[in-house]
Amino acid sequence: MNIRAELLREHSARQTKRLTEYACSHPACLAELLQVFWYGEPRERQLAADVLGWVGQRRPQWLVPHLPGLLVAAQPNPGQHPALRRSVARVLQFVPVPEALQALAFDTCLGMLQSPAESVAIRAYALSAAVRLAMPYPELTSELLAAVEDVLATTKSAALHSRAERELPKLRSVLREDLPG
Repeated sequence: MNIRAELLREHSARQTKRLTEYACSHPACLAELLQVFWYGEPRERQLAADVLGWVGQRRPQWLVPHLPGLLVAAQPNPGQHPALRRSVARVLQFVPVPEALQALAFDTCLGMLQSPAESVAIRAYALSAAVRLAMPYPELTSELLAAVEDVLATTKSAALHSRAERELPKLRSVLREDLPG
């Protein structure tokens, strides 16, 4: 399959599912998708990002070796389509992040969450990913909790408030467990 041609041929949920299944069928197919994600034309990159978000949910382990490049793609870049950042934020909800990349991944998610210029979807995915990354580190959970409360005080997004309702109890439980007894 020529994934580049297939991405451009049709943009639909059915096609995205088909391409996701293809990319999840073998690591070489995933590598083909990642080549388009990183080096394709802007429209190709946007469409590949959508598929990549689904691949991250289905085959998170396969993306671990590609995390450095994905984190670079998630950095703010003028003219970059938001789909690239959204897919990386989505992937970070599922991919096990090696210790050497956890600080960069957390900072990237925190930056996306705190940026009012980001779409609600990016911020919601970044919130869930940041919570997952912060859970083993009580000092990060308190920093993230404060950041989330600041974000919620300045946004009226029902989706972001709903996501926070689901994620904040996890942070608070870590903080309660860390209190001296």
